[in-house]
Amino acid sequence: MSNLVDNNVQLVAFAAPYPPDYGGVMDVYYKIKALNEIGVKVHLHAFTYKQHQPSVELNRLCASVQYYPRSVTTQYMKGWPYVVATRYNTNLLKNVLQLGHTVLLEALHTSWLIPHLREAQIQHALRLHNVEWMYYKFLAEQEASFTKRRYFIEESSRLKKFEKILSRSKVFSLSALDTRYMEHEYPLAKVTEILPFHAQTTTDILLGKGDYAIFHGNLSVNENEWAALWLIQEVFSQITYPLVIAGKDPSDKLKLAASAYKHIRLIANPEERVMNDLLHKAHVHVLPNRQPTGMKLKWANALHAARFIIAHPDMALKGHVSAGVYSAKTSIDYIQFIEALRSRACDNSIIDNRVAMLGNNWNNIANARKLIDGLLG
Repeated sequence: MSNLVDNNVQLVAFAAPYPPDYGGVMDVYYKIKALNEIGVKVHLHAFTYKQHQPSVELNRLCASVQYYPRSVTTQYMKGWPYVVATRYNTNLLKNVLQLGHTVLLEALHTSWLIPHLREAQIQHALRLHNVEWMYYKFLAEQEASFTKRRYFIEESSRLKKFEKILSRSKVFSLSALDTRYMEHEYPLAKVTEILPFHAQTTTDILLGKGDYAIFHGNLSVNENEWAALWLIQEVFSQITYPLVIAGKDPSDKLKLAASAYKHIRLIANPEERVMNDLLHKAHVHVLPNRQPTGMKLKWANALHAARFIIAHPDMALKGHVSAGVYSAKTSIDYIQFIEALRSRACDNSIIDNRVAMLGNNWNNIANARKLIDGLLG
């Protein structure tokens, strides 16, 4: 860290990262915590957005915090993506340049700063949270509303064009798939894979057996609602093994689907203590997925807390059966694994193999050091 002046880093976040209640802000929040623990002073620039507002917690963790409102700017009329144009802010630019410390940009949403940082010769890198144009294309394909679908299609097109701003940039990806994409599309970019920062500080897996499967996440998000409905309709409607679906703001559609089966329980907006208890006591975590880019933070939770995991190949990449991790794609795959695992106890060998599988790749402190090394490299 010798090239960081007094160990100072500026972090430009797409949203104020507190509360850490969904994947993107979790990565930012726990990254700030880890940087703080290794002695890096974080100067946070963050956009206020919905429930993500100024907080005492961020003041406690950061050397300085400055907030900015999102607003529609003329940059949108110039063809910028909406998620980028609404984060164009001249005060932010002035403040970042005035501080002058090394900059970590969070997501393509803040990437408009890159040309200005190059011109000012300020060391910088971008944390890629997703291949955004692919994500918006996926949203368009799943959206029933004609108006929303048109927006997602337009935004995907704009994001794909704007992404070229990363063609010569230093980028931290968060999954193997995103790494391969960036290296193929932008061979002059310097891409380093750093897995998501997350809430799990220890591997805490219970021995023995649980008596239910669990799916958890922000249930108001399209892809999570799809996964929950798919599990109900295609998997657990065919078997009697209990399923718990737990998470934030489930829709009436999801509530109705779950209520049709006595062995399926939907828990809306559980407190953190309750959610952690549910995650640990479950016998198996089920993690279907349709959207391959990015990294699902529920995967991190499962790896550190679940006795057994059944996950889509996009997350698991390959099964680690000795560590209790199984790769499944079809409903038949899920059914067969659930039936095979329901009577199997988790033992010390599974836990030891899971710890070995995780290694330092999911260690927040090790990844914070890796990030700083990458910023300076």
